[in-house]
Amino acid sequence: MQDCEDLWNKWFSKKFGWRSFTLGKSGSASKAFYRLSMIIRKNARFLGCSVDSDISDAYEQWRTYMLGASAYIEKQGVERINHDLDRQYDVKLTFWRFLEPELRHLHEMTCLAMGVDPDGRLKADQDRRKAKAELLREFSSEVKQFAKQAAYLSGSDRHSNMRLEQALEIARTAMAQAAEDLKWMQK
Repeated sequence: MQDCEDLWNKWFSKKFGWRSFTLGKSGSASKAFYRLSMIIRKNARFLGCSVDSDISDAYEQWRTYMLGASAYIEKQGVERINHDLDRQYDVKLTFWRFLEPELRHLHEMTCLAMGVDPDGRLKADQDRRKAKAELLREFSSEVKQFAKQAAYLSGSDRHSNMRLEQALEIARTAMAQAAEDLKWMQK
């Protein structure tokens, strides 16, 4: 939460005259972090993440969007942002109120700062996720079909299980290699 405090105070509070960072109602850093992590997870789609993303990665993405929003507010001015986003950013604004009721405004400001259509970006991400889900459904179906064929093709003589184990080991090795390739591409 110290990083959040530094981020808020440097890039928002001092810059725009808003209230300094506080942990909120709980007064506890661990409870405040839990609250922030729930806000980030609930709004993952606005950050280009998913609810299953590692919280450290999602937090870094949120941090990037916060910096993008700060740059956009500085460029456009608080009054214009209030008008454009139909929100009220004033001297009473706190860290926690800035994050309510959702993080769509962070997404919009960051996209606009980069010259990207916010709705188009959300749609493109949604389409990418749907295509990914379809590819995985097709692969799952192919794996199930392979298992059925392997059971039938391995036969029923006394060496059939040994042939089946060998074929399955080849398939496992290929899948492990594919998973390793995906991990390597991610870096």
